[in-house]
Amino acid sequence: MTLTKIARRVGFWLLLTVALAPAAFVFFWMLTSSFKQQVDIYSIPPKWLNFDFTLDNYRAAFTRTEFGSYMTNSLIVAFCSSLLGLAIGLPAAYSIARYRQNKLSLSLLTARLLPGVAYLVPFFVAFTALRMVGTYPALILSHVIITFPLTVFIMVNFFAGLPEEIFDAAAVDGCGKLETFWRIALPLTRPGMLTAGILAFIFSWNDFKMALVLSDSDSRTLPVAVFNFVHEASLDWGPMMAYASIIMVPVLILTLFAQRHIVTGMTMGSVK
Repeated sequence: MTLTKIARRVGFWLLLTVALAPAAFVFFWMLTSSFKQQVDIYSIPPKWLNFDFTLDNYRAAFTRTEFGSYMTNSLIVAFCSSLLGLAIGLPAAYSIARYRQNKLSLSLLTARLLPGVAYLVPFFVAFTALRMVGTYPALILSHVIITFPLTVFIMVNFFAGLPEEIFDAAAVDGCGKLETFWRIALPLTRPGMLTAGILAFIFSWNDFKMALVLSDSDSRTLPVAVFNFVHEASLDWGPMMAYASIIMVPVLILTLFAQRHIVTGMTMGSVK
């Protein structure tokens, strides 16, 4: 290996370390704080590893809240909103890529550029009038604002990368537009569909703003449930950190098992 290649490799790992260091530090601090007592969390100088290990924070996370109910709510909302985002986003992405629907693409891009908080008041007013605040449909429909554009912008490249000859052959065989989409385009873009579905699930799972405003005690999701440890004059940092660590587990497991598909999906659509 030449000196130039060694220097490039060392430079790459140094840049990667610098880029990931802030996120790694936050994760390390959250995880270690979940095993600390309250006095150790506030300790100055910080106790990085030399603290009294305790599981009281995790006991509080499970016993002081309805964890099972919140977990079920998060799974239902994330799964259904991802599925609905795919159901709407796949035909939209196919239309944009196959029939050059540039106006539709521009409209979606403009809507996605708006901050999520801009949709909160219209959603709240509409769902209040429909008496849907605190229900699963309200949360699922609000999360489609996240999952739908994400699905579209991932899948457009996949559909655009399909060879034109495939569609010509399908037309010769007598396939209509809908049949071509269903029987030809979708099976050939399964890696992209899996990537879009996983990322949509993760974004929906982590959403806080919509669930905070549109949920109630029966439909509260895990990110909102963290507020159970916020009091008027104090914060229970230990249970909060434990809860945050628990919330990360399903997403982390899903990402680790599906990382190969995510990488494949994110790269295949960009190469024709």
